Amino acid sequence: MPLIILLLLLGLPVLELAVLIDVGAEIGAISTVFLCLLTAATGLYLVRLQGLKVIQDLQNAAAKGGAVEAQLVHGFFLLIAGICLFIPGFLTDALGALLLIPPVRLFLGRAGLRRGSFTRGGRHGGTYTRTIIIDGEFTEKTGHHRSDKTDSIETIIHTNPTKNDEKT
Repeated sequence: MPLIILLLLLGLPVLELAVLIDVGAEIGAISTVFLCLLTAATGLYLVRLQGLKVIQDLQNAAAKGGAVEAQLVHGFFLLIAGICLFIPGFLTDALGALLLIPPVRLFLGRAGLRRGSFTRGGRHGGTYTRTIIIDGEFTEKTGHHRSDKTDSIETIIHTNPTKNDEKT
């Protein structure tokens, strides 16, 4: 995985620069810069609009007690789309534009869930935490004073191990 990230960090700028040079050779340098800025501005505007809709849908679903997974997937991929559109270049703009399409985001989200990139806790699947219950008794002792003259209660806990606890 680190090798893939390194190749992306090194290869993506080289590819973006090659595409910018080719486009600049065809339509001119000023037009290329203008087109790059126009795609970024338009894309970021669309990310903002869709992001606000996702936040509103997320709030509505949470208020009704419904499932919010789809909205979270949309929000995550809209964040990635915004980052891609903010990076100058046509390749990242194309990737960001693809991520602006809701069915593409859902497809990628489902693919990530199937692959196990994301885990979900709860009663329907995913990871669980183990709860440890300690059965015990306590007694309160009062009348002790600390040096700062405030009353305190000391609690003594006596644990009672059960047969089930001794087996684990």
